[in-house]
Amino acid sequence: MAETESTAKKLTKQATTKLFAALNRADELGGEIRDYLQDKVATDPRYVTARKRVAKLFGKDFESKQEATVKADQKAQAVAAVAAPTPQKKEAKGFGDASIKAQIFGKKSCPWSGRAITLLERNKVDYDFVDLEEPEHEAKAIGLSLETRQHTVPFIYLRGHFVGGFNALSEIVRLGQLEVAMMSKEELAAAPAHVKAVEIVPRPNTDEVAPAELDASTTE
Repeated sequence: MAETESTAKKLTKQATTKLFAALNRADELGGEIRDYLQDKVATDPRYVTARKRVAKLFGKDFESKQEATVKADQKAQAVAAVAAPTPQKKEAKGFGDASIKAQIFGKKSCPWSGRAITLLERNKVDYDFVDLEEPEHEAKAIGLSLETRQHTVPFIYLRGHFVGGFNALSEIVRLGQLEVAMMSKEELAAAPAHVKAVEIVPRPNTDEVAPAELDASTTE
């Protein structure tokens, strides 16, 4: 008799456990179905349109879940775009250096390069000379020709601006424009109007030939 009662209790306990498990599963399924239906209704165009109309009647705005998601994505993209570093363009660096009054890219063996140096020294101008015959500077000759469209030495820059060869420099000196040509941006900005009006046009030279001798106008 005692064994029968024990067996009955075990069966009852098992049945109770199964019942609670079934009820829990039914509750889970019910929640899943409820959530599915809510999402389905919330994204249904007809439901969204109706909610917008009702909200409008009360002077309010209604935003659907889908619209809220799209807006959030757009905001996140805008924030990311602002935070992203702006790629900076690298400006091509030329041979002219605005911090140097005069630069001569020439050859020690070239008489025209020598004449340009003499002319600058006579006018007490500090200059940098780059000898294109030296191995470390030979490759610059091609770049200078491409940048200036000049095919002979010397290549002369005043305050970073290419002016031409010796003939161009000599003409600048003859016209009394050398001082203006060597002004920095700050100095030029503070200069009188007639000085600012001076325009120094580059004169690339393509046919210079070495002179047989220095003429009287260029001898020291």
